[in-house]
Amino acid sequence: MNSLVVVGFGIKFISHLTTETKAYIEKADKILYLVNDPAAKDWIKNNHPHTESLDPLYQAYELRKDCYAAITKYILQQLRQTQHLCVILYGHPAVFAEPGLNAVIHAKAEGFDARVLPGISAEDCLFADLLVNPASSGCQSFEASDFIIYERSYNPASHLILWQVGFIGALGHLQAHDNTIGIKLLTEYLARRYPLKHEITLYEAAQYAHFKPRVDKLWLKDLPNAKLTPITTLYVPPAVKSQRNQAVLDALGIEL
Repeated sequence: MNSLVVVGFGIKFISHLTTETKAYIEKADKILYLVNDPAAKDWIKNNHPHTESLDPLYQAYELRKDCYAAITKYILQQLRQTQHLCVILYGHPAVFAEPGLNAVIHAKAEGFDARVLPGISAEDCLFADLLVNPASSGCQSFEASDFIIYERSYNPASHLILWQVGFIGALGHLQAHDNTIGIKLLTEYLARRYPLKHEITLYEAAQYAHFKPRVDKLWLKDLPNAKLTPITTLYVPPAVKSQRNQAVLDALGIEL
C-alpha cells in the first residue's frame, strides 16, 4: 500500500529536523517540498535523488486558498503513483500548513497509510526565546485576521499570541498587500482590553544557528507604525491577574 507522511523542516535550518523526520525522508521514494529558505531547498535536493518543489503551485493562482487546494490535489495525485511519498513543509507541518494537513485527511479517507509528524513551530521558538510558560496563566493563540474578523474572545489575564500580523486581510500573495488598515483595526480591538501603554513584543524566530531572533518591545499604541514582515508574530503578555475561585479551592482542599 502506498503511504504518505507530512513532516516539518522546523524553523531553524537543519537544527530542528528530528531523528524520526530524517528517517522518513531517507526512506521515501519521492519528496515534495514547500519551504521558504533557499538553504533548506538546497539541503533537500542534495539529500534525496527524487525531489520536487511545490513552489510553482504556490504561485499559480491569485488567491492563496486556490493555491492550497491545488497543492493538496497534487500531493494526492503523487501519492497514488508513489509507494512512499514524503512532503516536507516549513515549520510544524500542521501549523498554518493547510495543504499538507488536508492531504493527509483525504488520503486516510481513501484508505492510504497517511500521517503527520510533529515539528517545531514559530510558537515553540517564541516560548523559548521570550521565556514564556504557557501554563503559567494559560495561553491563547489566533491568526490575526481571524482574530478581528470574528471578534474572538480573549482574556487579558492570559498570554496572547497573534500570528501573521504583517498581512491582515490578505487573500492573495503578500508582495503588494497594504497592511495599514488591518494593523489599525487590530490595535483598536486589543485596546478594548489592554491599556495603550501595555508593552507588547514583535517576534521573529532565528532561521539559522548562531543568529538571534527578532525581539522588539513596544507599547500597544505604537503597533500601527511598527515594521512588520510575513513572519512577524505578536506576543501580548498578561495585563491583569486572574481571580481565584475560593469555592473551588475549598472543594479541592487547596490552600494558597
